[in-house]
Amino acid sequence: MHLFRILTTVTLLLFSACSSPPKGEEPKGSLNRFRAGIHQLQPKIWKEPYSSPAEVSVLFATNRENGGIRPATEMHYGIASVKVPSEREIGSIETGYEIQDTRPVSIQDLKSLLSQEAEWGTLVFIHGFNVDFKQALQRAAQLAYDLKFQGKLLLLSWPAGSDGGLLEKSLINRTYEQNRRNANASIPSVASMLVELSTLPTPVQVLVHSMGHQILVPALQIVAGTLQKPFIQELILNAPDLDPADFEAALPALRKATERITLYCSQNDNALLASQAINRNRRLGSCRAQSGVDVINVSELDDPGILGLGHGYYSSRPVLTDVYQTLLGMDAERRLFIKKAPPGAPSSYILRK
Repeated sequence: MHLFRILTTVTLLLFSACSSPPKGEEPKGSLNRFRAGIHQLQPKIWKEPYSSPAEVSVLFATNRENGGIRPATEMHYGIASVKVPSEREIGSIETGYEIQDTRPVSIQDLKSLLSQEAEWGTLVFIHGFNVDFKQALQRAAQLAYDLKFQGKLLLLSWPAGSDGGLLEKSLINRTYEQNRRNANASIPSVASMLVELSTLPTPVQVLVHSMGHQILVPALQIVAGTLQKPFIQELILNAPDLDPADFEAALPALRKATERITLYCSQNDNALLASQAINRNRRLGSCRAQSGVDVINVSELDDPGILGLGHGYYSSRPVLTDVYQTLLGMDAERRLFIKKAPPGAPSSYILRK
């Protein structure tokens, strides 16, 4: 088992693991032996100093044509170095981020880099609606930094965004329709990338947001038929802008591709209410219980007010705290600040305020 799984219970005891027994002295009792083991293991877990600011390497695969909002005929691969400021609100990408360098790599070199992290593996991030390439790189770096993820980070960026004019940005329905067409056009490219990821010798985790589910879910349906066993250990769905009926139809395929599915939802998500009006059906991220899926309601924490969207909670401190524990392989009921939802609730669990 890889390091995430081994450390499931270790994480719960890290606060008591600040010292080791004197050199040459045998620890007394199982708890002391456990603490000694943690002390020896910590340098392997947190190898980065996380100084301020820090440079985060973001590997990427994108079907954006020249980094824009038009779908390309094939995937392009590369690596970017993003300077992330620590003096900022958790989850913010508004100021202080600098993209230091971006260079192309081949698919062979990309897979070689992803195969180097045997312990931590790869965290794949797929963004949502109306996100340009620069914002996608910044968000991917922010997630890796705030999660203290020690493995490789891979951004799958599709041609989301608007043409950039003030009028175009104000016409949300037009932008949404354009992004939805681009998302649909991106399914084959992302499916091909998932096939490549399924052959890696290292662990794979996937974190997706919003309209990105309209790409990932059908892409996994395509890939699932080729799999002998799951290749994704944790599939983490955030505010899915997806028809619940489409998700339920895809669940058998998703279970073939992944070991566990966690879904964060909110009944206060105004962006999904807008999507509901456009699509004329309720969206999965507005909370609906699903068999075999850990559906976690974050409505207690997600209060957008009258003018807010309530759609970006996936990058916030409370949700990242839970995602961190999820990546360690911990069961939902054992994680901090989680409580079981009452019978008949539209979720399995509630993230406490």
